[in-house]
Amino acid sequence: MRRTIVISDIHGYYQTFLALLNQIQYNPILDKLILLGDFVDNGPSSLKVVQHIRSLVNLSGVRAIGGNHEDMFLNWLDDRDYLFSPYTTIRNGGFQTIRSFCPWYEVESDNVKARSYIKQKHGAEVQFLRNLKYFLEDEHHIYVHAGINPRFPHWRQTSTKDFRWIRGEFYSYDGILPLSKKIVFGHEVTARLHKTKEFHPWFGKQMIGVDGGIKYGCQLNALIISDELEYTYASIGSMDG
Repeated sequence: MRRTIVISDIHGYYQTFLALLNQIQYNPILDKLILLGDFVDNGPSSLKVVQHIRSLVNLSGVRAIGGNHEDMFLNWLDDRDYLFSPYTTIRNGGFQTIRSFCPWYEVESDNVKARSYIKQKHGAEVQFLRNLKYFLEDEHHIYVHAGINPRFPHWRQTSTKDFRWIRGEFYSYDGILPLSKKIVFGHEVTARLHKTKEFHPWFGKQMIGVDGGIKYGCQLNALIISDELEYTYASIGSMDG
């Protein structure tokens, strides 16, 4: 039986990601793995996560899209910093990502040299992040990082920014979206969707949220969809120091 496995918001938790794939006995020959972005920031091993995902995409047919934290890292790399607060703040988690790509990075005065070093040393990984798509689609689901804009008559009219950044306007929408497919997304920690301290996947009327909040030390989720459209999931706490 072929499974579709969806994981989002890995956030540099490399060992946790590997442990989750092992826990669900991921088989690249039999399973379809879809990764919904936010591979970097907060955790200790963003570079390893990006390198492993790039390898999975190139060698095993894994499909991956980008999230807002990839946008933030690339904005910093191109000296176009995040609009609301510096990339390196604790909230944004960028310091850990820069250190992962550039081990000698210490302070903002290192920015110019660090940007040059990362572009030269890790150009393949940077280009991989730049090329990540904004959404994926199959027969029964639409896969995005953050969501779609429900104000538009067709979901593909959603802006590239909203695909990676939208929040409550999407998941709090209580109308009926004009589509027959369910939307699978990350970005918003599921405890906020459950409105409890539960971090397992959240199932709405036409939406499924999967971000288990590993960036806050909670858990990493894998949504598992069978050929018969039965939904199960697996979760794991942090395995990274």
